[in-house]
Amino acid sequence: METPAPLQPDEKATTLTTLSQLLVSIEESTAVLRESIEKQLSSSSDNLDFSEIAASTLHLQFHADASVALHASKLRVACERLAQVVTPPRHLVFEAAGSFYLTAALDITVKSDIATIIHTHSSQSGAEGVPVDVLAQESKLDSDLLARLMRHLAVFGIFKEISLNTFANTAASSTLINNPEFRAHLDLVMHEGRAAIPFFPEIVSKRYSDAVPPPSAFFLYSNGQLFYDWLHSPSQTDRNANFNIAMRGMAHTEGLAFLPAGKSVPPFSDYPFHALPADKVIVDVGGGIGSLPTILLPSLPDHSFIIQDLEPVVNQAVEGASLSMKRWMDQGRIRFLVQDCFTPQPPELDGAVFILKNMIHNYPDSRALAILSNLRKTNPYKLLVIDRLVIPQLKSDNNQSLTVPHGGTGSQRAATFYDLVMASLHGGKNRTLEDWRKLLEQGGFKLEKIYPLRASTGQAVIEASCS
Repeated sequence: METPAPLQPDEKATTLTTLSQLLVSIEESTAVLRESIEKQLSSSSDNLDFSEIAASTLHLQFHADASVALHASKLRVACERLAQVVTPPRHLVFEAAGSFYLTAALDITVKSDIATIIHTHSSQSGAEGVPVDVLAQESKLDSDLLARLMRHLAVFGIFKEISLNTFANTAASSTLINNPEFRAHLDLVMHEGRAAIPFFPEIVSKRYSDAVPPPSAFFLYSNGQLFYDWLHSPSQTDRNANFNIAMRGMAHTEGLAFLPAGKSVPPFSDYPFHALPADKVIVDVGGGIGSLPTILLPSLPDHSFIIQDLEPVVNQAVEGASLSMKRWMDQGRIRFLVQDCFTPQPPELDGAVFILKNMIHNYPDSRALAILSNLRKTNPYKLLVIDRLVIPQLKSDNNQSLTVPHGGTGSQRAATFYDLVMASLHGGKNRTLEDWRKLLEQGGFKLEKIYPLRASTGQAVIEASCS
């Protein structure tokens, strides 16, 4: 084995500089968060504005104020980088190699609804934690292995072991309590994602060697079916139902709760939807069962939506419509329309506001451009793309990698992992800012502004106009 070269003085100097910069950043952001919590403790809970209500409902202590949320995100990035600096390099690589065990542990506890079991027993007994033997009996799982799975999750802040083999919920695991939509979202990532990932090495190789490579790793798993074709096939009724429930859960995970204006105006909301002309219908392309309009309509009394999707999705949305959705449909404020995004839009929608939420990332550039080209022919009033931004972690001498060009900050853990989800399931991708700018220009649009979503996993509203 070759002996590594010893650390050089310039490497040590670089480490010292990095530590100093990170500690300054951590101290500054921590001070802002402390001040925010102190204000919350001393203020009245009466007359909360929209953002404060949304943050309280989602148990987000630092997100009522967008500027404070920015510091919370910046603090996380700084702490992640600090952990990298102080962790032995081999350990970083070794821990990454075994990260799939974390997914397996989470999958088992989510499917067995362990968080809800803990919550129920704790509420009944008045004790914070529940012995693993009780959890095992309730979930019909092996007690020893369950304890070891939960102990591993506790290392990551998901559950906590308050005494030997006695576990309690944390803020993280509490998000799973009686929450089938969030569990469905996790199940989508862990089920379909893990089905495709064994084929990922093959697709990476075929992308290099084959003249016409398969479109995705999932295509190999499903014996030649694209993801949505597989999902809508008669044999996958249960997975299709889970997918649609997951899309509702995704709306909360992605921080869409801060999109409406409520009683306030920006910066309290993440995008000024209330400023869009009321006479311009808002078209949610590939809008599924209508999760986005459901969030926005209560704060947009004069606006209307058209939700487009494929026929099986539209049928499911109409048949399973909530009372609020049915009321909006009766009022003409929501209309479902069967529409393939790869075909021309109806002429009646010329000049509308079009939204592409979590859609373009499903497709490679060629297919994404086909969608954009069809929309461009309608001369939209605005195009709003709600999607993730991948921010490359470039080397910087002044710590600028803690911030991103459009003024937001954020950990890239979810953004880059979801980029690989898109690659493996669809052959799509999450894009960098320059990727988005180039793609939009090729589709006949001009990128106007980026509005980061404060409580998301790297998402933003990308506002574009016709070029």
